[in-house]
Amino acid sequence: MIAVLRAEWLKLRTTSIPWLLTAIALVVTGLSILLYFVNHGNGGPEHPGGFGPPTPDIPHTVQQLRDLLGAGVGIYVFSLLLGVLIITVEFRHKTVTTSFLVTPHRTRFVLGKLLIAALAGAALALIVLAGTLLGGGITLSARGGSFSALAHQLGAVAPGMVLVYALFAMLGVGVGSLLTNQVAAIVVCLGWFLILENIFGGIWHGTVKWLPSGAALAASNVSAGTREQIFLFNWWQGSLLILAYGLAFATMGSLVLARRDIT
Repeated sequence: MIAVLRAEWLKLRTTSIPWLLTAIALVVTGLSILLYFVNHGNGGPEHPGGFGPPTPDIPHTVQQLRDLLGAGVGIYVFSLLLGVLIITVEFRHKTVTTSFLVTPHRTRFVLGKLLIAALAGAALALIVLAGTLLGGGITLSARGGSFSALAHQLGAVAPGMVLVYALFAMLGVGVGSLLTNQVAAIVVCLGWFLILENIFGGIWHGTVKWLPSGAALAASNVSAGTREQIFLFNWWQGSLLILAYGLAFATMGSLVLARRDIT
């Protein structure tokens, strides 16, 4: 198993996929931080006497600081895509036959993919968190807020966020194992998380907490807004739910791939 993990790690770090996704994720995280401050810049009270524009509403409460630090939670889709690409790239470039010749035990092959995907997803979460802490903290300090207060919320946000990214990467491997076609797997993932989940959540509010995105928000201790927050599980329930999603799809993908004819 150690040899399988070493081989998968070599494949991952010698391709451009993880580095490209990380770069894009950091850019989107920066935009999320900017959007957060823009939204909070219009909600403050007016200057004394009622003259002048509203003063900035500087994040200072525990939940506000957690939401700022968790600005990158919503882009867990990049971790999902990373997991999809880790497995589907083998089929796209026809290297899966060689991989199976080297590792004929297909369940062990998939397990290696799952473990490497989980580690890569966790690493991506830590990179996004570091970027958010630096970018959000510097901006917060420049506006009169407290960098240390933001850093103190790392313990509340980081574990759930790392778990979410790791499990979504495993979920991506599961989806990729089921579909094998890279384009189809990416389209299905993006279609579900960017379109269908929003439709289900908008029509049936009670389903929000059961959806993967709702579980991700709950596990990360990040709010989705007052209206949506009342429908979410608490952090440990959200963590268990997203764990169940990840393991279920990973198991199905492993079983299907283990029995699939490779030509």
